[in-house]
Amino acid sequence: MRLNELATESGVSTTTLKHWIRVGILPAGRLRNRTTAVYEQEHVDRARLIVVLRDSYNASTAAIRSLTDVIDSDVPTLEVMNACQAFALGISDGVAFDPDHDVFRERSHELMRRRDWRGYPGAAEQGLALALAEASAVGLDYDVDELMDYADALEPLAGRNIAALRPDGSRDEIARRMLLAVHARARQLVAVSSLAHAAASIRSAIDRGVAPPDLAKPPAASGA
Repeated sequence: MRLNELATESGVSTTTLKHWIRVGILPAGRLRNRTTAVYEQEHVDRARLIVVLRDSYNASTAAIRSLTDVIDSDVPTLEVMNACQAFALGISDGVAFDPDHDVFRERSHELMRRRDWRGYPGAAEQGLALALAEASAVGLDYDVDELMDYADALEPLAGRNIAALRPDGSRDEIARRMLLAVHARARQLVAVSSLAHAAASIRSAIDRGVAPPDLAKPPAASGA
């Protein structure tokens, strides 16, 4: 396909595609002659991945290149997926942990031990430790038993999520689907958590007799 066809297939303007080729995050096309290059499905997949990294993660060119370098290497697909998790969680290579955070790494390791979860090679575990440290800093200190409660709810969903990702296609396409899923899942979990916290606040206001009358009424059934 020509550049204008690549633009149509990927939903990206030819100007942007040329910029991505110039900065090295989209491979150049194969030259058919001195003035015409042709592009393949791999270019479509890479362009679609870059769109997700740009639009859903606001990623810099350097960050995109760092991830696509892993995708283009000969590492196993599981390592590509780990790199995507690290990208989504903001875990950099060689991240230095504050010694005061050791207790949170111990909790994440204990959670993995209890549930027989295998890390590969640790982006998600590091992300959990950092998240626990951030939560503790604002007064939300979760112990391993509480983390187990979360895991009890989330582990059955993980298998369904993996199946829905369809681990086939090019490595760019696998990475794109995974990053979209991580982004959507995070928003969903935050939204459910926010809804639960809002409901708890309203329930407390009702119990104290300070809730507006409309909030004191039970919610209507859907479609009523």
